[in-house]
Amino acid sequence: MLEKDFATQTEHLLNLFGWRWCHFEPAVRQSGGWATPLRGQKGLPDYVAVRNGLLLFAEIKGDRGRLTPDQAEWLDDLRQVDTVRAELWYPEDLHEIKDILR
Repeated sequence: MLEKDFATQTEHLLNLFGWRWCHFEPAVRQSGGWATPLRGQKGLPDYVAVRNGLLLFAEIKGDRGRLTPDQAEWLDDLRQVDTVRAELWYPEDLHEIKDILR
């Protein structure tokens, strides 16, 4: 499964289970290059979501996707926070994803 298709599926589940969420998408600059409109350290997880006092960060990857070192560092740092859940999801994790989002 491609990451973009998995992203659509993830967004449907977030909506279905009533999460407030956002996803930062890359955009084309006037120069023709791609950029995500964020400042700071690279690698922020794809999704930030909140519901019922739980803050969730989720990095999603397609079947063949791999974490960059920057993404791994973000997830490691976030996992050290007691009140935050930081996840790395692949399409094969769909059952677990549904359990977490329910």
